[in-house]
Amino acid sequence: MHPFSWIKFFLDDDLVTHITTETNRYAHQHFNTHELAPHSREHNYKYVTSDEIWTYLGIVFMTGIDKRPEIEDYWSTRPLFHTPWYGQKMSLRRFQQISKFLHFADNDARPADCEDRLYKVRPIIDSLVGKFRNTYIPEKEIAIDEGMIAWKGRLIFRVYMPDKPDKYGIKAYLVCESTSGYIWNFEIYCGKSRPIKELVVDLLGPQLLDKGYHLYQDNYYNSVELCETLLQRNTYVCGTFRMDRGAPKELKNDVKKLKKGESVFSRKGQVLVQVWRDKRDVKLISTLHTAKIVESAKTNRKGEKICRPEVIGDYNKHMRGVDRADQMLYYYPCSRKTVKWTKKLVFFLLQMAALNSFILFKKYTTTEKYKKRNYKFKDFILDCVEKMTEQNKQCGEGEQSRNEVDDESIASDSSAVTPPPA
Repeated sequence: MHPFSWIKFFLDDDLVTHITTETNRYAHQHFNTHELAPHSREHNYKYVTSDEIWTYLGIVFMTGIDKRPEIEDYWSTRPLFHTPWYGQKMSLRRFQQISKFLHFADNDARPADCEDRLYKVRPIIDSLVGKFRNTYIPEKEIAIDEGMIAWKGRLIFRVYMPDKPDKYGIKAYLVCESTSGYIWNFEIYCGKSRPIKELVVDLLGPQLLDKGYHLYQDNYYNSVELCETLLQRNTYVCGTFRMDRGAPKELKNDVKKLKKGESVFSRKGQVLVQVWRDKRDVKLISTLHTAKIVESAKTNRKGEKICRPEVIGDYNKHMRGVDRADQMLYYYPCSRKTVKWTKKLVFFLLQMAALNSFILFKKYTTTEKYKKRNYKFKDFILDCVEKMTEQNKQCGEGEQSRNEVDDESIASDSSAVTPPPA
């Protein structure tokens, strides 16, 4: 199978058709509510086709690899910039027109009492979440952590996370397979806090709970109460810990007496809470491990093996799933500066779809052409972009101009993305 066949598991024709419909609907609404200047170029605006949206998205993916300061630079004829490919696929004016009207939900259909802050991107989120969860079953080790979509504009649910490369933006909770980084589930934080236990249980859902999964997560999520709840659902936890999340008072007192290299622990049933002193106190919780101290592969300055709790080794090994996904997404970001947070978020979600496609492609492809060479994520994106832009048949020539479409024809085209059943 060609790489493009894999990305279509998530970015399929139904999703592209939905984006096409909503983009045309929004353009139509705009022209009905705004009076155009006599010499405005929008008098000759053509409604987009699905082929054009495929080409547009292909160019967007390409800009993640071919990074340039301004969007106009991709169509520049200056020798230092000139790349004929972009002009051959779509004109700059047409690309800017589609960018202006790109839309993902019908504004007029929003209920008056709707409190969903993600309404404008909800169809894309629901579609991709359903496909991510139903296309692949992760291996036993999974991890939960936060991802960040960079955004510095005004937004009620923008957050600040000093530990992330992009410190301001939209936060996403990600459930990833530890070995590959496959993003199995995600939830966008909307500024409304809820109990951590409820969040974790919802992220795992009935598809992962009660299946014996090993869950790795940091101290933002972990608590003795959560570990006990997940044990009842046959799910085991390992990670770092905050002492005010259920640690016994006796353990807190023992920690004060620790010297470097020493550890203390306490058990409550199957829940282990352990503190090991290195340069600082490392606080751990697990329902998988004993308090055993083991040798690690690392050595100190004297060449001696460093001994540490076995919990740390497994945590470091399996917590890399989200970090690996973050790293891959950070290499080729296709989102650009925009005044609309919706576009920034959707482009990030499409990158997630591309990454998941690549992970499945690498895992299951049997084609010798791809298995023999060191096939990278960049190669995968380039192969997909070639196919996405080949599909364009009417670039710059939409099926109908804005003057040839009436209100009823737009209103009757109510095609929408329906996510697969959970």
